[in-house]
Amino acid sequence: MDLTIAGLTLSGYLLALGRTVGFMMISPPFNTRAIPSQVRAATAIALAIPLSTWTIRTAPELGSGAMIGQMLLQMLLGVALGYFVLMAVAAIQSIGDFIDLAGGFSISQSLDPLSMVNSSVMGRLHQLMAITLLFGADGHLVILRGLSRTFEISPLARMNLGQVSEALLKMLSAMFLSAIQITAPILAALLIADIALGLLTRAAPALNAFALAFPLKIVLSLFLIGLILVQIPGTLERFVNTAGVTMIRLVGG
Repeated sequence: MDLTIAGLTLSGYLLALGRTVGFMMISPPFNTRAIPSQVRAATAIALAIPLSTWTIRTAPELGSGAMIGQMLLQMLLGVALGYFVLMAVAAIQSIGDFIDLAGGFSISQSLDPLSMVNSSVMGRLHQLMAITLLFGADGHLVILRGLSRTFEISPLARMNLGQVSEALLKMLSAMFLSAIQITAPILAALLIADIALGLLTRAAPALNAFALAFPLKIVLSLFLIGLILVQIPGTLERFVNTAGVTMIRLVGG
C-alpha cells in the first residue's frame, strides 16, 4: 500500500511543526531536562497534526523559497512565544532568589542538573513548585490552548521585533514588580533584623551581634516563608494567564 501526502498538506504540517518545536524548546514545563528529549519530540510531532489544520489553508508551495523563509519565521515565533511562558516561571523562581539573597541562603548555591545553572535553595524550591503546579493545576493545558489560539489568529508567522521587545519589556517589568511585592514582608522583616543587630552592636560592641546575623536571618526566613508559599498558586495562575494573553496579542498584531 502506497501512502501519499499532498504537497500543501505536508507544507502546512511542517509550518505547524516549526512553531511547535520552537515553542516546546523554550516553554515550561516542556523545556525541563526531567522530560526525555524523545518524549518532547514526540509531543511536538503529535501536536503539530491538529494545529496544521490552520496552516494548510495558507501554506506556500513545498520546496519554494517562501516555504523555507516561512519555516524559519515559524520557529523564531515559537521561540518568542515560549519565552513569555518561561518568564512566568522565572518570575516565581525570582521570588525564591530574593529570599535566598536576603536570608543568606545564596551562599549554598549548587549546580542544578536539570537546568544546568547554579541555583540556591529557595530559588530551586520555587521553580520546582511552579513546574509541579503547572502540571497539577492543568496549567500546561492553558499554555497549549494559548499556542493553538495563535494558529487560529495567524497561521502564517509574522514578527514585528518592535512589538516583541515592547511586550517582553512590559511583561518583565510587571512580573519583577509582582515578585518584589510578594517578597516585601520577608524583605522588610530581614531589614528590621539587620537594623536591630546594628543597634545592638553599637550598644554592646563586645557581644559581636553580627556573628548571629546568618543563623538568625535563616531561621527568620524559614518562619516567614509560609507567607509566600500560600500565594504561589494564585500568582502562577495570574502569570500564566498574562503570558497567554500576551502571546495572542502578539500574533494578532
